[in-house]
Amino acid sequence: MDTEKNNANSASEVVCPEGNNVVGDSKTDGLPDFVNLAKSLKNPPALPSELIEGILRCGHKMLISGASKTGKSFLLMELCIAISEGLSWLGFSCKKGRVLYINLEIDESSAVKRFSDIYKALGIQCQHANDITVWNLRGHAMKLDQLVPEIISRARDQHYDAIIIDPIYKVITGDENNATEMSHFCNLFDKLCADLGCAVIYCHHHSKGAQGAKRAIDRPSGSGVYARDPDALLDLVELTLANDLKTALGSDDATAFRLEASLREFPRIKPRNLWYKYPIHRIDDSGILDDAYAEGSPVANLSKSPKYTTPNQRKASVIAAYAACRTDNQPVTVAAMAAHMGVSDRCARDRIKECNGEFEVKSGLVFKS
Repeated sequence: MDTEKNNANSASEVVCPEGNNVVGDSKTDGLPDFVNLAKSLKNPPALPSELIEGILRCGHKMLISGASKTGKSFLLMELCIAISEGLSWLGFSCKKGRVLYINLEIDESSAVKRFSDIYKALGIQCQHANDITVWNLRGHAMKLDQLVPEIISRARDQHYDAIIIDPIYKVITGDENNATEMSHFCNLFDKLCADLGCAVIYCHHHSKGAQGAKRAIDRPSGSGVYARDPDALLDLVELTLANDLKTALGSDDATAFRLEASLREFPRIKPRNLWYKYPIHRIDDSGILDDAYAEGSPVANLSKSPKYTTPNQRKASVIAAYAACRTDNQPVTVAAMAAHMGVSDRCARDRIKECNGEFEVKSGLVFKS
């Protein structure tokens, strides 16, 4: 009984003895040593610095996903410039560093023109373009398991902070729908990070069809391993623009996107709305895209109805109806406001509730809070 009591007491205590930091021996297998947690907690290793503030650390992996022809390559080139010049990218500050951009899809002349056009559109001088190295491999692409040793051999002494591979469908090793094969494929990115001490950033396309009804992490084509393996996933989903919005913008070919993120190292960020107009993406600071919805989402499908209104439109209709009905300081009724808006009394009440307390209804009368 005493032995059992002593064992129970021991099990309830958490003890962190000093001990040695390293446990076991890696000389025979080439793998990292075991590490004593108590020692690590006392002297924690330094976290890698942030390459993209709040998004990606140095030495980690990031995937950018989006539909075909949504400007993903331009987005990656913008990132190259932001890192080399130490600027912000989509509103995220970037640590100044050196970048290797592996171009697998377009020819060299097109790549140079794109970079030139982006510099001009951003309105900046290419003061540190020498910190961007471009490796043009169109027509020379190979499977990633063959390409990785070549990258390591050429980049080992170049001290790159990031390697960007655009796009990965050109170098996929195995069946993209096979989770086991894609796990091996993604391990090759880990090898690049470990051997070169740099971040690895790559892009991939969405699966077929509208993506609005899916979570960002489920949109990339192929096995779910793609989206779950990287430390950061940034996804671009196209937004449905109502005809009146396009008219207000004076553009029938306006292209808008919502950037959503799934992050391992950082807190979740609020989705950001972007405009894409060749050759760059810009943050929507006006808020005009807040009422736009991703293509294929239930709300986007509903918005195609001629009777659909946005939250801002409904709020504006309540404010206008209240102002129109409040004549000679007489009480405003729900019925009068409903008639002015051309909706039922119930719909009018719902719209008033949607105004977040700016108005209240008492015994059929409407009062401004």
